[in-house]
Amino acid sequence: MVTLDSLLAHDTPALLFECVSGSHAYGTHTPESDRDLRGVFALSSRAYLGLNAPSSQVADERNDIVYYSLRRTVELLANANPNVLELLFMPADCVRASSPEMHALIAQRHLFISRQCVQTHLGYAISQIKKARGQNKWINQPQPERPPAKEDFCYIVPRERLLGDDAPPSRPQSLKSLGWNLADYHASRLEHARDAYRLYRYGTDARGVFREDMLVCESIPQEDEVPRFAGLLFYNEHAWKQAVADHQNYWTWRRERNEARWRQQEAGELDYDAKNLMHTVRLLLSGESILLRGEPIVRFSGEPLALLMSIRQGRFTYDQIMAMATDIIARCERLPGHRDLPAVIDTAAADRLLQQVSGQWEARCA
Repeated sequence: MVTLDSLLAHDTPALLFECVSGSHAYGTHTPESDRDLRGVFALSSRAYLGLNAPSSQVADERNDIVYYSLRRTVELLANANPNVLELLFMPADCVRASSPEMHALIAQRHLFISRQCVQTHLGYAISQIKKARGQNKWINQPQPERPPAKEDFCYIVPRERLLGDDAPPSRPQSLKSLGWNLADYHASRLEHARDAYRLYRYGTDARGVFREDMLVCESIPQEDEVPRFAGLLFYNEHAWKQAVADHQNYWTWRRERNEARWRQQEAGELDYDAKNLMHTVRLLLSGESILLRGEPIVRFSGEPLALLMSIRQGRFTYDQIMAMATDIIARCERLPGHRDLPAVIDTAAADRLLQQVSGQWEARCA
């Protein structure tokens, strides 16, 4: 069994490749940048014959360290995945371990270059734009530490307001504004109405409306229908579940983020995630390089590196960066493409290469 510890220790023949990736590979790192690792490991053909399929990926909790199985690596390469394609073009100073099998894969790396790769680079760049916008929302609209409560999504039409007197009739009020405690009530489903219930007050004799995260309906005795009826309850369970998911996503992001990365936004100096938008432009420039030179850019230098670092340092407005991205996309659309660039990756050839490299490894380890 391949484990993260054995791969990191380089004490397993399964390890085919390991490199420092991310900003240290691109040349865009700062003193506060994390050091990411990516790698490739092999599995014997027998591992795929059992009922339980072997893991295609081994990683740490934050995915700062990720190793892909050889099969998964070739599968992602055949699908023009930019993050895996760059492993075949890593600068020599980033490579920490390699093997004859990885050399054989790199020797055939242009098999995985196509116009399809350009499109995936553009698509990943667009996803970075969306990610930057979403995290910008988290910065400007932080979540409280307390998770959303079901009661926050409950609205009541009190009995006396059903017909109304001076107030408009049947206007729901928030549970909080009424100050009611649903532990003192029982609920009974309102026929033909979704998320709507009759509410009955039982005080200290009540078992409560919510029990272990569920709204529980009771059978109300006929003699209690009128005297204990308190009003109508509307519980927006869908909105509560969405709010809980948003809360969990926000606090997971807060726990796992690199604090140094967000200082400018939280101080109000930037209105966007500079690192994500830097990667947006990086991906676009790398995609353009495929059209111009037939291969992506991993290590940046000169003016392109200066541009990326200026974006990372927040020297442009969000609109200026979007204008850059739009211009690069337009240039890519106008370029005819490298003369030897196929439209898509030859998956049959990729399959043959996978079998060849796998067989080579098994013979070496026999």
